[in-house]
Amino acid sequence: MRVTFLDRRAGAALRRLGHEQTGGVAIIFALALPVVLGVAGIAVDYSVAAATRTKMQAVADSAAINAARGMQLARTTPESVAAAARAYVKGEMSDATATAVVDDKALTVKVTVEKDIAMTLGKYVWSGNMHVATTATAKLKNSLPLCLLALDDKAPATLSLEKNASLTATGCMVYSDSKNPGGLQAKDNAVMTAALTCTVGGKAKTSGAKLTPDPVTDCPVLEDPLAGHPVPDSSACSYTDKVIKGGIQLLQPGVYCGGLKITQGAEVGLVRGIYIIKDGPLIVDGGATMAGIDVAIYLKGNGSNLTFAAASTIALSAPKDGPLAGFLIFDDPTGASALAIPPYPLPIPIVGALLNDPQKGPPREHKILSDNARTLIGTIYMPQGRLIIDATKPIADRSAYTVLVVRRIDLHDGPNLVLNSDYSASEVPVPKGVGPYGKVMLTN
Repeated sequence: MRVTFLDRRAGAALRRLGHEQTGGVAIIFALALPVVLGVAGIAVDYSVAAATRTKMQAVADSAAINAARGMQLARTTPESVAAAARAYVKGEMSDATATAVVDDKALTVKVTVEKDIAMTLGKYVWSGNMHVATTATAKLKNSLPLCLLALDDKAPATLSLEKNASLTATGCMVYSDSKNPGGLQAKDNAVMTAALTCTVGGKAKTSGAKLTPDPVTDCPVLEDPLAGHPVPDSSACSYTDKVIKGGIQLLQPGVYCGGLKITQGAEVGLVRGIYIIKDGPLIVDGGATMAGIDVAIYLKGNGSNLTFAAASTIALSAPKDGPLAGFLIFDDPTGASALAIPPYPLPIPIVGALLNDPQKGPPREHKILSDNARTLIGTIYMPQGRLIIDATKPIADRSAYTVLVVRRIDLHDGPNLVLNSDYSASEVPVPKGVGPYGKVMLTN
């Protein structure tokens, strides 16, 4: 191939043009680099902000829900509910700020969470910080409070009234979890009046029984709302086989191994605290009196059940704070054997149904026979217990509120168990899941 003079000049010109273009591209790239990095940085910063906002939203949701639940506690105010929401956010994201607006008429809590996020590479094109904000609003559904829940899902007569017994719960809901066609039973002129009565299975009543309103059947199962609540330590004995006969005496909280018996007209006051009745019964009989404010009774182990005899006076109010706040009586959830002494007979079909349940066995048995047990403020929790109420006078009618969560409950021979629900009249809180606790839902 021949290369002419013109060809050589053309080649030189092209080489010069190439050098000039390379230099121009380098200059343009150098000028554009901050912008390119800035755009990339904005993408990175946006990704970080989006992840942060997701966490903020979760925190705002939880803060709103927890605060809305707090609206149900006795003696709360909009200010205390809002403070609780802000404290929750601060505990989860210390570098965020929070505001809370509480509407105690609409039963809503609106929580706003805000945070400034420092720019990284994006600062080359955008000065300052990225401000991220999110909100959540929770609403407390104004539903009926739960004041009685019978948990046994198999036995007939999980909730039973007979022989002129009465149950009065005009401001709250009574519930039977039994799937048995006769899970709720009323007979022999029994009377039950509630704001709502609901049974998972069916109802069995004789012509003499009166239930107002008529129970709703085929309701969904309610899980134990108090399951898993921590129990107090009962390892060391404070007293052993304690018996008080006559006289006036103050008892101290502690572990009463072998049980506690108060008899022969004794008048006993319980000092504020938790009374653990371990491996033996709590018996008040013989005209004795047991009274206490800010006290909880924890029944632990084999043979640990309670008997409030007919000739006894009982006046108790649950703790306002502490590990068993709101719990008046807390029965061993393990199901350790504690049959009533003397035995209180179960109908044969019920015995068979219970003994055929290998997971639960027969229930622990507790008896309230007192004709003067009119103050029982708080929650009685007996997840494996059968509560037998057999008196001739009203029970718990002078209490601001009483809540029962039991495995089974039987009312005999004319007592009137009164489950009041005036939560604002007491400083004793209601454990979450019962009492005034309705459903809390996010609305946005």
